[in-house]
Amino acid sequence: MGWRTVIVNTHSKLSYKNNHLIFKDATRTEMIHLSEVDILLLETTDIVLSTMLIKRLVDENILVIFCDDKRLPTAHLMPYYARHDSSLQLSRQIDWEEAIKAEVWTHIISQKILNQSIYLSACGFIEKSHSLMNLYHSLELFDPSNREGHSARIYFNTLFGNDFNRELDNDINASLDYGYTLLLSMFAREVVLSGCMTQFGLKHANQFNQFNLASDIMEPFRPIIDQIVYENRNHSFVKIKRELFTIFSDTFQYNNKEMYLTNIVSDYTKKVIKALNNKGKGVPEFRI
Repeated sequence: MGWRTVIVNTHSKLSYKNNHLIFKDATRTEMIHLSEVDILLLETTDIVLSTMLIKRLVDENILVIFCDDKRLPTAHLMPYYARHDSSLQLSRQIDWEEAIKAEVWTHIISQKILNQSIYLSACGFIEKSHSLMNLYHSLELFDPSNREGHSARIYFNTLFGNDFNRELDNDINASLDYGYTLLLSMFAREVVLSGCMTQFGLKHANQFNQFNLASDIMEPFRPIIDQIVYENRNHSFVKIKRELFTIFSDTFQYNNKEMYLTNIVSDYTKKVIKALNNKGKGVPEFRI
């Protein structure tokens, strides 16, 4: 796996030659070896790509994120088959028992609520942090009383004000959506590389969401995005968006190590899939 996040935001042509991505615009030509690239973010629609480059990007498992004419993430490149035994893993996925999915999902969502509580405490909102901890401790299997929803309402209203909700059309929500989409793309890639279908989730079951499983697994990582948006809440969407790109270059604590987020996402996703294949045992932990 590479380590570089390449962002292209100008009128240009991207092509392939001798294991290199070739970038060419009106003023310069650059070559980047594919082994160095982890993520390719195409931030404008004014880019021409060769089909050979697309094929080689898929071969190298490079995450390619496409943006629309408003420079918002709109799609990413997904291979049909990412491992030699994908049929075997798909059979396992179809056979996951509801009880095991409930157990793993509840463990994952409890991490999200705990991370939200930890972040509120770090921001000085001690009382609200304790409220989330109470919800965390009373969480039941598959959350029939919607503790997750109560937690989210307290959490976002504490950070962004009592009048805030996730349906508003503003820079805060645009930034949160942008960041969550970047996260979702990373997790969707790893779900496919693990041989699973992203459409079949644990609790997420929206027929219009083709990334239900990735949406489930990414939950504990959302506060990473929330933190960046909160710290830059008084800036414009354009400024916050630039700050969100730091998720690709910053390191985070995981398993007592400082690691890049792409490596954490890879390990975390693999271990969740392994736990689902192993009667729910060995669900990984992530703390912000």
